[in-house]
Amino acid sequence: MNKARPTLTVLVAISTLQPIALNMLAPATPALARNFATSYATIQLTLTLFLVAVALTQLIVGPLSDRYGRRPCVLAGTAVFAAGSVLGALADSAGTLLFARVLEGAGSGTTFALARAIIRDTAGRDQAARQIATVTMVMVVAPMITPYLGGHIETNLGWRMIFWSMAATAAIVLVLVGLRLPETAPNVGVRTSLTGIFRAFPELARDLSFIRNVVALAMTSAAFFAFIAAAPFIVVETMGRGSDTYGAYFILNAFGYMVGNFTMSRLVLRHGTAKMAWIGLIISFVALTVAFAIALTPWWTPLTLFLPLAFSAIGNGLTLPGATAAALSARPELAGSAAGLAGAIQLGSGALATVLISSLVAHWPPALMAMMWLMLIVAIIALRSEPRRRKD
Repeated sequence: MNKARPTLTVLVAISTLQPIALNMLAPATPALARNFATSYATIQLTLTLFLVAVALTQLIVGPLSDRYGRRPCVLAGTAVFAAGSVLGALADSAGTLLFARVLEGAGSGTTFALARAIIRDTAGRDQAARQIATVTMVMVVAPMITPYLGGHIETNLGWRMIFWSMAATAAIVLVLVGLRLPETAPNVGVRTSLTGIFRAFPELARDLSFIRNVVALAMTSAAFFAFIAAAPFIVVETMGRGSDTYGAYFILNAFGYMVGNFTMSRLVLRHGTAKMAWIGLIISFVALTVAFAIALTPWWTPLTLFLPLAFSAIGNGLTLPGATAAALSARPELAGSAAGLAGAIQLGSGALATVLISSLVAHWPPALMAMMWLMLIVAIIALRSEPRRRKD
């Protein structure tokens, strides 16, 4: 493996552009609708198109980075993100704003996917899981604080300053990458036709280890996205509490996820990636079984909703880094392609889950718990035959 290793600071920096862009603008969407005199549904496309751009870009940039290198692709992605942020700050129409969000999604999707590929380039399977867990543990702070920052920036300085703040962040990341990110891709410079670059996808699709871990990754993530989509409705509309109650209790989930990440970073070298991912699935399954049972009783409250799911989040903190590292380790020489394909499937599954649960939960609120529980069963079935002692 390449001995040049990027620092934790660089990895966190290129990983956080996506959650920053995803969450910082959310509090400003009502102001954006008023400013451009358009419907709220149109402004909500700033989220939808952003996610679509993230997913599609990961499919493309992964194989390209295997051929041309991680470093130039990360630099290009950061530059595209910066350009999108500047365009957003200067936008004079809703159409321009939406195009700016597409650019931000493409840029941040590039850096997010390649951060994982870079980790796998420079570390073995278990060490990669440890580093992914560490980066994620630090990175999870971004979605916790950026909605707060975005709300205050919009209130005091206006929504355009949110985009200028993202542009400034991208400029700092661009300098950091230029100075501190070494090239890590193992096959840079190997001549390959354009169609040959994308030939990795069929190869990965035939790899059972890759498929098993991507299914586990996708189902675990989709369960969480479904929760994000439906829990506010349940707390506010079904339980009759305020949106501030949801925000306060959500901290339990973020904290549980960080605990899982920390545990993964400390124990994975001793017990192995596959075993830790499996333990995470079992923890999440038990927690969701309890949560589902409580949802069918009169004692379903914000506390009894969020407390079991905080334990499920601990399991997610073990499973997600483990399944990601294992998927990228199926074919280490194709880590970029694997990261892109896995990321696109993960995000696509999450998007589908949010659409499905949004219609179901309005008719039967416990449908959220039922869906999450069933998704964990699929993830467990996927990993049931994955070797527990495989190290690299």
